[in-house]
Amino acid sequence: MEQEIIDGVLLDMMSEINSEALSALKQALRAHLSKYEIKERETSLVCLDNNGFNWLQKFGMYLASAGRSPRTIEQYDGHIRRFLSYLCKNVEDITDNDVVDYIDKYRRVRKVSNGYLNDIRLAFRSFFKFLVNRKVIPSNPVDTIESIREKKKVKKPFTPSEMVKIRESATEMGLREKAMIEFLYSTGVRVSELAALNKDDIGWEDNEVIVLGKGSKERYVYLNASSTIYLREYLESRTDNENALFVSKREPFQRLKKAGIEEVCRKIGKNSGVKNVHPHRFRRTVATELLNMGMPIEQVQDVLGHTKIETTRIYCSVNREQVKQNHKRFMSA
Repeated sequence: MEQEIIDGVLLDMMSEINSEALSALKQALRAHLSKYEIKERETSLVCLDNNGFNWLQKFGMYLASAGRSPRTIEQYDGHIRRFLSYLCKNVEDITDNDVVDYIDKYRRVRKVSNGYLNDIRLAFRSFFKFLVNRKVIPSNPVDTIESIREKKKVKKPFTPSEMVKIRESATEMGLREKAMIEFLYSTGVRVSELAALNKDDIGWEDNEVIVLGKGSKERYVYLNASSTIYLREYLESRTDNENALFVSKREPFQRLKKAGIEEVCRKIGKNSGVKNVHPHRFRRTVATELLNMGMPIEQVQDVLGHTKIETTRIYCSVNREQVKQNHKRFMSA
């Protein structure tokens, strides 16, 4: 709530004061508002006849029934709630200009990437489509707004030498870290999927793991020899009764959540001297190596749990040396 107030004030003052003054105003607002407990009054939205916030609650229920993840629902709710608070208009009166103006001001105040702004646009489009389908509004104001172009950065997988350093660092740091790195490198699971796994999800006879992915869809991922050995050693070394696959090192031994797993990876990266060590980069590395070793992209798609094969193509980096050698081979004349 506090951040929503600050964002609203900054957006309103954008055209009145320069960036330095905006920064000072932001700090002052944070300092003063931190002294108070701020709660939203139910009567604060009486200016709305067709209350977008009531529809926002129904929209969240719709997303949940459609199988969208709690994280996605929370992100959509936050984006749309800030937008409705800023405008204070009936939903049928919101125009494409309102959306464009808000996104433009948000960009200048928050200084976020085009990719983040496009996520906001997609949240708005989904919400207004929901309202159109229920005949609350006649048309979607976001339909006329083009996708916000984002400068694509080449997201590289780990190189073989980087993987050697990471594995050595994980070994030095402990059995849990070694088991985690080998598991990520073998399976390519999402960090949220790893955080949710339990010990009894491991099929030791076939060295396979049942993972609950996006949209509550189950899929199988597989353990290679190294991940099987180190994961078994790690689990056998534990003395706790927690069913989670990975737990904290100190009592009370609790399930490692997403932030905890990411912190383990960061420490391994720092210790190894390899930059940008995070769970998602292991996922990209797995995809690239499987493709370069000849696995059909449809099977790589299955391993990663992607609904669309286009998403898998984004994850897979082409082996430039292989391209060069094949060019020589096929274009030698």
